[in-house]
Amino acid sequence: MTNFERFAEAYRRNIRRARESFPDQYVWPIEQIDTVADKMLAAVQRGSANKDSHAFRWTCKELGIKHTYKAINAYIKQESSHA
Repeated sequence: MTNFERFAEAYRRNIRRARESFPDQYVWPIEQIDTVADKMLAAVQRGSANKDSHAFRWTCKELGIKHTYKAINAYIKQESSHA
């Protein structure tokens, strides 16, 4: 599994958690969660994602990376050292 795949897996979990915990901040319908996550993960790969959300903060914390664009980009571009 690549680091981007790890990031995506954690982000998908955390965006669901954030939507459930803060419905006033995540106003799109729950049925659109996969579409929203896909769009955000594509933006992460392009380097144009907004990282200022609970989902991003929780994802970074879970993966042990700093909540900065530099750290996120370095992590997803780094080859995985895990088997």
